[in-house]
Amino acid sequence: MICSVFRPLSLAPCARWSALLLAVLLLAALLPAASVRAAGPIYWDQPGDVSFADGELRGAGLDAQGRLVPGLTADVVLADSSLVVWTVAPGSDGVIHAGSGHDGRVWRLRAGREPEVLAELPVQEVFALLADGEDLLAGCGPEGDIHRIGPDGAWSLEARVPGGYVWDLARGVDGAVYAAGGNPAAVYRLQDGQAQLVAELPASNALDLAVTGEGGLLVAAQGPGRVFAVDADGGAWQLIVAMEQDEVRQLVRGPDGWYALGYQTEEGDGGQGNGAGGPQDLPFEGPFDLMVTADRQVEPVRSALVKLDGPAPARVWTSEDVVTSVAWSDDHGWLGAGSRERGQLTVLSGLDAPNGRRPLASWPGGDVLRIVVVPGEDGPDQLLVAQANPGGVARVRASEGREAVAVSAPLDAGLTVRWGRLTWRGPAGGGEPNFAVRVGNSPTPDASWTGWQELGRGRDLDLADLPPRRALQWRVTLASGSRVDALTVSALAPNLAPQITSFALEPQGELRRGGLMNGGDSVTEQLSGGLQVEYGIASQRDRRVDRERAAALRPVRSLTWHARDPNEDRLRARAFFRAQGEEVWRPIGGVTAEQVAAWDTATLPDGWYELRLLVSDHPDNPAATARTTERVLGPVPVDNTAPALRDWRLERSAEGFAVAFTARDAFGPLAGAEVVLPDGRTERLAPRDGICDGAEESFAVSVPFPQAWGEPVARPWTVRVQVWDLQGNLAVRDGVLP
Repeated sequence: MICSVFRPLSLAPCARWSALLLAVLLLAALLPAASVRAAGPIYWDQPGDVSFADGELRGAGLDAQGRLVPGLTADVVLADSSLVVWTVAPGSDGVIHAGSGHDGRVWRLRAGREPEVLAELPVQEVFALLADGEDLLAGCGPEGDIHRIGPDGAWSLEARVPGGYVWDLARGVDGAVYAAGGNPAAVYRLQDGQAQLVAELPASNALDLAVTGEGGLLVAAQGPGRVFAVDADGGAWQLIVAMEQDEVRQLVRGPDGWYALGYQTEEGDGGQGNGAGGPQDLPFEGPFDLMVTADRQVEPVRSALVKLDGPAPARVWTSEDVVTSVAWSDDHGWLGAGSRERGQLTVLSGLDAPNGRRPLASWPGGDVLRIVVVPGEDGPDQLLVAQANPGGVARVRASEGREAVAVSAPLDAGLTVRWGRLTWRGPAGGGEPNFAVRVGNSPTPDASWTGWQELGRGRDLDLADLPPRRALQWRVTLASGSRVDALTVSALAPNLAPQITSFALEPQGELRRGGLMNGGDSVTEQLSGGLQVEYGIASQRDRRVDRERAAALRPVRSLTWHARDPNEDRLRARAFFRAQGEEVWRPIGGVTAEQVAAWDTATLPDGWYELRLLVSDHPDNPAATARTTERVLGPVPVDNTAPALRDWRLERSAEGFAVAFTARDAFGPLAGAEVVLPDGRTERLAPRDGICDGAEESFAVSVPFPQAWGEPVARPWTVRVQVWDLQGNLAVRDGVLP
């Protein structure tokens, strides 16, 4: 009898064998796929398997608990795909100035007017802007120019720093203007049209300046990422913090002191420096080193916000994403942004310690280079956001008095479905949210999608009138005080038939002694495709895998298949066979969840047969909607008759012995012949024509025995000849030489 012992394989009982057949499927490709989503109802739960943060926020945002609430609205006040806006500076009377590249322009933005170019400077980049009375000072690169710009746009060269780049400008408590530059990193004081060196620092570039209340300067540096305290009068400097990121991009005034934003660039060296001095060159000790050194074996985070004030610098927030700018707002807390997300969306996030990010607003835009907070006089703070790739400036403010809209990411079923319901939970506040939906057959919205269909207000919204489509997107307009805590969309997927991607009768493989678990009196057959079948033989007298034992196992054939279900339903299969020309199919084993079956052909007449496989998804579907797929294979040969041997002759010779015989197979070609020598070793025999490929072959061979290296064998000598066909059927003839 053949039966199953090890999962995952179940093999059908067969009547003849006392052997135990064990089978293990080694290739993952042949394993049944895990069931994820069956035909029938499909649900998208938000937040859950889909996040509110994956959509687009147009005046809506997420609170600290991840719930959808009225948030911030972004208005793009400057947009030009050819620009990189490095900096933005708010002025009096609501005027905004912006410095751009790679065109060296300074823009003036005024409410109710189109953006205008205030000045075109003879430089490539305008990195920094600082108000100086009615004038503007512009820090530029790559020549290190500092230009003065009048209200009418007239400009003149104020000074030039030797490093080549002016990354930031700041006014000290003494009224002097200071410039941060590089390379190398340095701080300069502007005086009498000259840039006087205050301090040169062990880094590549000084990127940001902050003026402390004591009259000193804080300097953020890149290559490596460091923050220095600089005495503006004497030029003495002290390392405040060494960060593990290679760039300290920004110094920010927070609710209780100064903070530094460090981030790891793609080409950065993890804070180990790039020729501008490593940690061993810096005069600091004690708790000021936040750099992760090699002996700690800790991977650096991409972005980190570090509090500088206090007993020692300390991380307050980290992220595995690159955040290139942060800001503190009394109304909104910590804010951060970086590269565009989900295609072309700029996302402004609230930062929640220790590593949380929640979207507050999103809009079509570029990568964020700088966030500037403009405190509100009679209302909440406003934010100015400088962007690149494409360049632009956005004004972000509370959505009070304006629509707060959120649009979900597409909910993709992967196949055409019938839409069911949209339900939501949360307080209505000043009124229930208003929902609209649209559907389409592409995974992302395009011109083939339907228009928005208003669903109105309600907790349980029917989607049955929507046409069957693959994907859905919802849009919600939030009233003041309303909030969406959770939302669910359902659909009904049609049941699709399983797919049989392969169905094969495995060719007979090589046999070896021992089991898959390296134990027991068993034989393992290696089939193609990685399948191994183990036969346990109840015999203690002969543990060799000889051809006689192998021939006894050959009638057991292995069927393998690979099937999948478009609905990811669980599948059941059953195999059948019939002789060619018959009408009735006979089963091979029972119903199985596996993708292999054993077919015992030992009692079948020789001939040609057909094989049939039925695969059904009935475990996950009602009987009325279950689907079955079939595949027919064949004709395939069944040959269990050994070749016949005649004209047998065995004689002694001077060298050993000579053997002659004729072998014939009634079904097909012979596959080979060998002689078992009296000492137990085997030697292959070649027919008279040299190729063993016919249904009848004649053999006449002189066999030297014993060989020169062999041991003497007592007489009489027993000689065995074995001949087999392509199906492994074995003919055996013994002879004795006195």
